[in-house]
Amino acid sequence: MFCGIGVIAISLVVVFGTMLIYLSIREYKPERKEIIQIKNQETGEKLKKDQEISVLTWNVGYGALSETEDFFMDGGKDVRPESRILVQNNLNQMKDVIKKTNSKVVFLQEIDKNSKRSYHINEVNTLAKGWKGNWAYARNFLCDYIPYPMPTIGQVDAGLVTLNRFQVSEAVRYSLPTPFSWPLRVCQLKRCLLMERVPINGSQKEVVFVNLHLEAYDNGSGKKAQTRILAEILQKEYDKGNYVIAGGDFNQTFQQVDQRKYPIWDDENFQAGEVDEAVFQNGWKFATDDSFPTCRLLNRPYDRKDEKTQFYVIDGFIVSPNVEICNVTTLNEDFKNSDHNPVQIKIKLK
Repeated sequence: MFCGIGVIAISLVVVFGTMLIYLSIREYKPERKEIIQIKNQETGEKLKKDQEISVLTWNVGYGALSETEDFFMDGGKDVRPESRILVQNNLNQMKDVIKKTNSKVVFLQEIDKNSKRSYHINEVNTLAKGWKGNWAYARNFLCDYIPYPMPTIGQVDAGLVTLNRFQVSEAVRYSLPTPFSWPLRVCQLKRCLLMERVPINGSQKEVVFVNLHLEAYDNGSGKKAQTRILAEILQKEYDKGNYVIAGGDFNQTFQQVDQRKYPIWDDENFQAGEVDEAVFQNGWKFATDDSFPTCRLLNRPYDRKDEKTQFYVIDGFIVSPNVEICNVTTLNEDFKNSDHNPVQIKIKLK
């Protein structure tokens, strides 16, 4: 009996070791800076300096984190929803919302290209189809097989997508530092920024749009390090005389948010932290709207009657000193199709 148990134990160690070696060899290791292909690049409007520009940001939760779902990393139990149809319906409904906002630029996070958790739907194609402009995809999550929990996450290929109605001259992926070391790092996201440059008609200057999704499940050090890199990259663009609009899921709240609106009910799972505004030079402006929460904790399906549902305001924008904020609004989609609400900003160039 003991001999049999020993054989099983040795076999499991061999299997696990072989898998770890394979995944380590196959680990996604992007360069610090990579040029990204712009789809449909020949299309797009010319950007005029005096026009109002609307930008939308939305973490769409790979179409799988809608109101009926929970997630094991947030204290729930599920890895993916029960059906492909639910994912497709969520994507279609979010696509309709995006269209109704009439935004010129859209920052999307958690877009799966070929992942088990979303039934291998190419969500880039789904969300870009019919878009009257161009789009770019920057990968931030690639793993052949994630062997946890049970059932496993499996294959993941996901990233950021920016939809743009303006003429984009260049799209670049900038890598952000990871707080995880080997072997945990092998199956973790490789966070990044997706930067797009849009020339201003009749000017040598550019508007720089930056789509971001910062670290989530770390001890806080990853968020802080990535925020510092973000500040450095944005400042370099502003120093060139460019206009900068960065937005996305910061996984951190903002100083101007009234924390009394969304008290901490759950201190055991995801912790948002706060954006360190001190790492940005004077004049940079932070824009979010706490009229509604922008994110909910996925420890259980959404219960609108539960007063202790854990909400956060972690999605928003940072703009350079030469950008005027006209309005910023959290659109209350009430977490029907995603664990995040979209946020829209309207700006003008000074």
